[in-house]
Amino acid sequence: MLYVIKWLYMWILPLGGVFLALFAILIYMFRKRAAGRWALLVTVLCFYGLSIQPVSHLFVHPLETRYEQPPLDQLDGDVIILLGGGSLAGVPDFDGTGQLGLAASHRFLTAVRIQKALHIPILLSGGVVFAGDANEAAIEKRMLLSLEVEEKDIISDEKSRNTAENARFARELCDAHGWHHPIVVTSGFHMARAIGFFTREGMNVTPYPCDYRTTDTYRLSLFSFIPQSIVLFDSCLAIKEYAGMMAAKAGLQ
Repeated sequence: MLYVIKWLYMWILPLGGVFLALFAILIYMFRKRAAGRWALLVTVLCFYGLSIQPVSHLFVHPLETRYEQPPLDQLDGDVIILLGGGSLAGVPDFDGTGQLGLAASHRFLTAVRIQKALHIPILLSGGVVFAGDANEAAIEKRMLLSLEVEEKDIISDEKSRNTAENARFARELCDAHGWHHPIVVTSGFHMARAIGFFTREGMNVTPYPCDYRTTDTYRLSLFSFIPQSIVLFDSCLAIKEYAGMMAAKAGLQ
């Protein structure tokens, strides 16, 4: 009974309720043979598909499994490059102002654990993208210092605004410091595009994906076909990555 209640409840949440309303409108339009019903049907089905787990999994999982996370005992590098993943300005944090977004927090935690294990420098790559945004590298440096990472082991790139600039400015800093074996930390869905840019810069890096959104043990259930906003968000992230990779190949980035 508990699962039945949860299943019904999820259908009345905002996204589930929106689709119920759209399906009702479609039934009405087809009964009335209204103009535009087929276009609306295709649009709703595409939107619905991107919002359910089986379809989203098809988009996200191939990106996340492109590179495997290496075991710690096989991990070798002379610097960790932590790619930015979003931040929020003007909000209170434990010892300052500004906080990391969800993806950035996962990446940060992974990078800190690697740094603590290998005792190598960490390069924070990510600045201000839009006016009013937080300076992500500055927030991460403050957090690293509070976690007792020595300041001499923290290098900040506060100029990068996208993945192409992450790779470009990281290469310049690696050349300046004599680092030749970087470990790149970013979300699994983002790693393939990131490695493309680092390769373009002539860098031989070790990918260390994290912040996973899918799993190999995924199983279908009745809940898999309920539209969810977080699933739609993941689908959109994946589509952005595929579009970004195509743009990079076309020389648009």
